[in-house]
Amino acid sequence: MTVVDDLVVAGSVAVVTGGASGIGRAISRALATRGATVVIADIEAPVLEATVGELAGLGDVEGVRTDVSDPASVTALADHVFADHGRCNLLFNNAGVTSGGGGLPWLQEFNDWLWCFGVNVFGVANGVSAFVPRMIDSGEPGQVVNTSSGDGGFA
Repeated sequence: MTVVDDLVVAGSVAVVTGGASGIGRAISRALATRGATVVIADIEAPVLEATVGELAGLGDVEGVRTDVSDPASVTALADHVFADHGRCNLLFNNAGVTSGGGGLPWLQEFNDWLWCFGVNVFGVANGVSAFVPRMIDSGEPGQVVNTSSGDGGFA
C-alpha cells in the first residue's frame, strides 16, 4: 500500500504541479494507472508534452503549461480544472527547483533566491490559494499533498 493507493479513488480528478518529470512524473503515472483523471501542470512545455504523450495510454491525462510562481498562472490552471472537470479531489503541490552555487547560501545570486522562493515556497501558497477554496466549495472529498526536496529547506 502506498500513499497514492490510500488517496486515489478511480474517477478522482488530480492535479500534479511539476508533474512532467521526476517525482511528479511518477505521481502522475501512479494516479493514471489507478483510474484518476490527471492534469499535469509544468512550466517545461516540451517535457510536459512528452510526458502526457507517454502516459495518455494509461488513462485520462492532460497537460497544462503552468508557472507555479505566478499566481495568475495557477489561478488559470484552477479555472481550467474546475471548468472542464467540475472538481479537484487531489492537489499535489510538487513543483520544485534547485539553485546554483552548490547549495551554499552565500554563493547564491539574488535572482536565484527569488526563483527558488517563487517556485518552492510561493508555488505551494499559490496552489493552495487557487484550489483549496474551490475544493471546499465543491463539497467533494479532497486532499492536498505538498512535497519538498532538500532544496525546499534552502528556500
